[in-house]
Amino acid sequence: MELDKKPDMRILMLEDTASDAELEEHELRKIDVPFTLKRVETRDDFIRALEEFSPDIILSDYNLPEFSGMEALEIVRSTHPEIPVIMVTGALTDIEAVGLIHAGAKDYVLKDRLARLGAAVQRVLSMEQGIRARKAAEKSLRESEAKFRALVESTSDWIWELDEHGKFTYSSPQVHALLGYVAEDVIGKSPFDLMTPEEARRLEEPIATIMSERNHFHLLENANLHKDGRVVFLEASGVPMFDSLGTYKGYRGIDRDITERKEAEKERRANAEKVEQILLQTIAAIAATVEARDPYTAGHERRVAVLAAAIAREMGLPEETVHGIALAASIHDLGKIRVPAEILSKPGKLNPIEYELVKVHSQTGYDIIKDVQFSLPIAQMVLQHHERLDGSGYPQGLKDGQILLEAKILAVADVVEAMLSHRPYRPGLGAEAALEEITRQRGVFFDPVVVDSCIALFKDKKFEFESGQFAQHGSVYFH
Repeated sequence: MELDKKPDMRILMLEDTASDAELEEHELRKIDVPFTLKRVETRDDFIRALEEFSPDIILSDYNLPEFSGMEALEIVRSTHPEIPVIMVTGALTDIEAVGLIHAGAKDYVLKDRLARLGAAVQRVLSMEQGIRARKAAEKSLRESEAKFRALVESTSDWIWELDEHGKFTYSSPQVHALLGYVAEDVIGKSPFDLMTPEEARRLEEPIATIMSERNHFHLLENANLHKDGRVVFLEASGVPMFDSLGTYKGYRGIDRDITERKEAEKERRANAEKVEQILLQTIAAIAATVEARDPYTAGHERRVAVLAAAIAREMGLPEETVHGIALAASIHDLGKIRVPAEILSKPGKLNPIEYELVKVHSQTGYDIIKDVQFSLPIAQMVLQHHERLDGSGYPQGLKDGQILLEAKILAVADVVEAMLSHRPYRPGLGAEAALEEITRQRGVFFDPVVVDSCIALFKDKKFEFESGQFAQHGSVYFH
């Protein structure tokens, strides 16, 4: 494959003496740089060659019969100032030499010293290339800065820079639209000066840590005070800045207005809380209906909810999960609404058919609430609260890894409360018997961690259903 050849250097020579031109060309050949040379003698030919030949450099005689080197310089300066000119002359006074340089010549060479012509051409071309490269870089930089400035000033986001002390050194004009200040107002201030006092205290330590470790940060929410006093929520992202020696110089970043989003989130939370309150009230009404059909188990679901929530907290589960467990426990026997009342209140032992009818209540409860949109799997908890680790439970015969942790907690709380309470067919058996039962079935029917947590509540923390912090915590969920 043939490589592209670098084009020859184009030299335009203004010289009326052929022998002098030959001597100059001879010296130029010594620099070992390929070139194409065009010689002209008159003004018209010179002007035409400037346009058609497009020289890289001009070698001009100082004195010609009808044209002078000084005139040639003036033409080049006015029409092609980017082309360097070297004057080649027989004699030149110091005053004339200074005049040539002032007029725009890059150098001059006396004809009796043509040996330095090649070096002069190379030096001038090298210098011009450096100048052109610098100008091109400066032009590119100016264009980039102009584009960046246009981008910064057209975006709705606020662009800023902080110095190493956390003070603003630059602010885009958008700070006025966001916070009501002109850019000059924030220079020298810190981000904390613009925040609400509470927000400044909340973020002081986290931001100090970020900056001390020179970390990037992304989507950091912060509440700021508008100049008119209202709160504006912003979302900030930033990166550390370093100079060419790697010295930390501060941060550059961007803030975006998220006030509308925060207000929408607040409204959604308020609506969700209203819906939840209505849902809880509905659930409480349904639970009361179930209890009314079975007076012997009145309060059972509420007490199971209190105990289940206490076990979940003892296990260190998140409060949202505790809330969900308490909610599921408060309706875990919802399906009994379809069990005949005479079976629920039967004083003797249930026969196999009656027992099968009672067992359906888990599935029935699930079917009633499965389409309600809870944030946690409440319906599955209700469905699984009679499942056992060894697969002997109902309605699906699930085993350990298939049962929700929340349902495992409900199972233990349900059994313990049932054994503590009076039933039509027996009196309450007491806490000792209840704890002995879950201990005996630990790892067989019931989850070991859940069992241990329940036992710790009763033995170490003296748990009681109707008094103390656990009862109070439980009542939060049922109004």
